[in-house]
Amino acid sequence: GTQAMVDGSGVAYTAWIEMLPQSSRDVPLSVTAGDSVTVTITQQSGNDWLIAMKNNSTGGTYNVTVQYSSSNSSAEWVQEAPSVGRGLISLDQFGTLQFNAASAVRDGKAMSLAALGAKAITMINGQGQAIAQPSTIGSDGSSFTVARTDATSTPQSGGRRRRP
Repeated sequence: GTQAMVDGSGVAYTAWIEMLPQSSRDVPLSVTAGDSVTVTITQQSGNDWLIAMKNNSTGGTYNVTVQYSSSNSSAEWVQEAPSVGRGLISLDQFGTLQFNAASAVRDGKAMSLAALGAKAITMINGQGQAIAQPSTIGSDGSSFTVARTDATSTPQSGGRRRRP
């Protein structure tokens, strides 16, 4: 994934990977606001997975093979609420994020979000108001957006995701 961290001196942009249940870790791929990034996760064999990230805006790449024992039961495309330690922090006004060409493999066949029956989850605040709202799946079956609403943060649910 990518993230923007804001502090008193400005904004720092980083790319990261996360192998649950471990925490995320930054990776050496330069990103900045407005960049288009493609991430592909491919099972090589057994528990070996290739994570390939490409910054389409700059041409930069990061590739790593990791060991992970997967149930192969779900895939997610996520706009998450930021956290520090075990607590969530306020979600910034990120505007609208675009997810394109999303697919997952089921029974050896690449399938679109629509074909997989993906479900949208809306991120809400403590008052039950939507703070990150997903669109319907686009006519191509594989794209959607997530829009930040004007409702105040801090979120109640853990994130905005599509899950087949």
